[in-house]
This record gives sequence, structure tokens and C-alpha cells, in this order.
Amino acid sequence: MTRIRREVLKQKLEQARRLALEPTDFLTREQLAQLIEELEFQLQDQRQVA
Repeated sequence: MTRIRREVLKQKLEQARRLALEPTDFLTREQLAQLIEELEFQLQDQRQVA
């Protein structure tokens, strides 16, 4: 993974975490939780490859 791609994933993860802290409806919370999980997995997966 390139450094730039990794930084973009980190930024997306930070943004999703901030949004998850806001009061939202159940569906939005579930979608954000899934997005956070996927981004964390992508970052972790790329660390193992590197």
C-alpha cells in the first residue's frame, strides 16, 4: 500500500469515527460501524502485507 493510500484510509477512518459520535438514527449508526470495521480491516491487512 502506498503511503498516500494509507493516509487516505486513516483520514476516512477518523472522519467515520467522528460521525459515529454524533446523534443519528439506528441505520446510520450501523452503516458507520460497518464502515469503521472495513477501514480498520483494510489498514490492518495492509500492515501485514508490508
